[in-house]
Amino acid sequence: MWKTFYAGMEHVHLPLFSLLLFLAVFFGVVAWVYGLRRPSDFDALAALPLSDTPPSSGASSHEQ
Repeated sequence: MWKTFYAGMEHVHLPLFSLLLFLAVFFGVVAWVYGLRRPSDFDALAALPLSDTPPSSGASSHEQ
């Protein structure tokens, strides 16, 4: 069935390159989100709503 589908196509390699590009971007984003971040950043952000003191850095002008 797939042979008849691809028989009329001139650029058979384009779906393969598109799939490989998508997978590379997808796994790159997953690695960036879960693997390359420091766990201390997530711990600080997780405790932020529960802390009584405002964060020391990154405060906007309306919070001052």
